Amino acid sequence: MRSIVNVLGCGLALALLSGCSIFGGGPMPKQIEISAKPVDKPKLELPKADQLFFKEMEWILITPDNYEEVFEKLSATGRPVVLFGLTDNGYETLATNLSSLRAFVQQQQIIIAAYESYYKQSEQALDAANAEIAETADEAKAIQDQNKEEEQQDSLFKKLNPFD
Repeated sequence: MRSIVNVLGCGLALALLSGCSIFGGGPMPKQIEISAKPVDKPKLELPKADQLFFKEMEWILITPDNYEEVFEKLSATGRPVVLFGLTDNGYETLATNLSSLRAFVQQQQIIIAAYESYYKQSEQALDAANAEIAETADEAKAIQDQNKEEEQQDSLFKKLNPFD
């Protein structure tokens, strides 16, 4: 009878000593949840570009009636007497080409400015997201370190426990 009481007494003592971990009485490790949210890139907005301004040009019209006078004026100023000529259709084509060129340059300026703004905003958003991820990782590491310390204290108790 005494041996049964001894066995039951030892079993009860063992259950009480290890009861903290069996019955949930001891501290449970905190679960760490880390979630990475996708970083949305900012919407691409196309701002207005600066206007394109041309320098003023002097046009000289030469007719059969004034060509001698024009040549004399050019010679008097010391400039070489060389003329570049266009027909009326050629002048219209030149004006149309310059207008198309101006519109194209303006479009390119707008596109370049939009890309610059877009990538600056993207870089700022990514830097903010990376800083948040680093902060979360630091917090997770601190919690894990705290849990390790608690586990080490628990293991010290287990080392001192003669019934393990």
